Amino acid sequence: MKKLSISLTLVAALGASASAAEVTPFGFIGGYYSQGFSNMPTQTSATNSKEVGEAYAAVAAHLGLDVGLSPNISFGLGFWGGLPLYETYYTGGVTPVGDRFYPQNWDVSDAYLKFDSQSVSVIGGRFDVSSFYHGKDGKDYTGMDWLWGNIQGAAFNMKSKNIGFWALWMNSKLGVNGNYNRMAYDMASFGTYSAFKHNHVGEVFMGGVDFDYDTFKFSPFVIYDTNHQHSGTAGTRSVLSAGAKVVLDVKGNGVESITTLRALWQQYESAGRDVSPLLLWIDEELIFSDIFKVGAGYIKTNDYGILLYGHDKSRFYGYRSSGASGIYSSGGIYGAGNPLYYGGNSGTYYVFAGIKPDSRLELDLLFAGGDYSEFSAVGQFRVLGQADKVNLKVGAGFVSTRGYNWDTTSVDFDKRRNNLIAFLRLSL
Repeated sequence: MKKLSISLTLVAALGASASAAEVTPFGFIGGYYSQGFSNMPTQTSATNSKEVGEAYAAVAAHLGLDVGLSPNISFGLGFWGGLPLYETYYTGGVTPVGDRFYPQNWDVSDAYLKFDSQSVSVIGGRFDVSSFYHGKDGKDYTGMDWLWGNIQGAAFNMKSKNIGFWALWMNSKLGVNGNYNRMAYDMASFGTYSAFKHNHVGEVFMGGVDFDYDTFKFSPFVIYDTNHQHSGTAGTRSVLSAGAKVVLDVKGNGVESITTLRALWQQYESAGRDVSPLLLWIDEELIFSDIFKVGAGYIKTNDYGILLYGHDKSRFYGYRSSGASGIYSSGGIYGAGNPLYYGGNSGTYYVFAGIKPDSRLELDLLFAGGDYSEFSAVGQFRVLGQADKVNLKVGAGFVSTRGYNWDTTSVDFDKRRNNLIAFLRLSL
């Protein structure tokens, strides 16, 4: 809280001298509903003694202001939160479903000072690291693929015509489950910075180089985590990661082919022994008329599991959220036990199709098989507004998943685990 108090004091002082500043609101207000059925955790209804599937409805909001003090300097302040309005209970449990996905209800999500010129950007405090590197429209190229959403720390980005350097330090992150360009993920759950820090006491340092020649892009990077688990937990301590991304982007005759190769190597201690996980990932996407997309990919690991922070640039909709013990979730890819497709000695293939973002109608269709299985169909329609301005969207989807060794509850996870979602979102 001491760091936060300093940040808020700085924001207030800057605000006093910003009477002629440019003020830009950001964020969203929305509602989210999740309905589990067919092999999802259930409760026995008190009224008719029938089994009722996991379900919750919640309101969520992220509201803030960015204040431009000059063409290059700005500061911001924002709040994020979520509150369940309807929820069922798990069998034998005393905590409602919604309270497991929203264990805390709000936090100061943004309190930052930023310098941004044409070639150099620096930011510190609490801020959205994804928009800092990917740009407000999410289209800027970067090799920083393994983190998403609001973090507490600092970041640096320098770009020239063909080469860029980036680096960041993360002390904590907001407990918002999400992923790059996955619809409604950031409304499905919420947790505070302090809750994340309680389970992850370490500091995270990332850095990389981006070589960008339009058609060909290459980005090597390194990551060092001083303590991935709580200091009182036996086992994993520091984690060293290194890797690279290669992109081949070819356009012609109304068709764009984007081939992405990723490699990630880690070194950490687990149960008193050193292990070296390795992940290899290929993704091919074809875009027609800058609207329709189809493609396929494959992810493979060696004998050890990769340790991540709940985010990447995968296309899966299997949910990255879990309950207090890691066993209650709508899919649980990033549950406490097994991160599934990033688990040891696993391989997962997938095919996908859909309509790209920025269209009035957006659609994601995906089928995955192997050690992780998913079928998902999620779409949203822009009812009002423009894609890059204030707009109102409604959406819904179906997600069916199956994995191995998900947990030790009485639910049979060798069967399909199915879930429906629906959402409404007003973006500023």
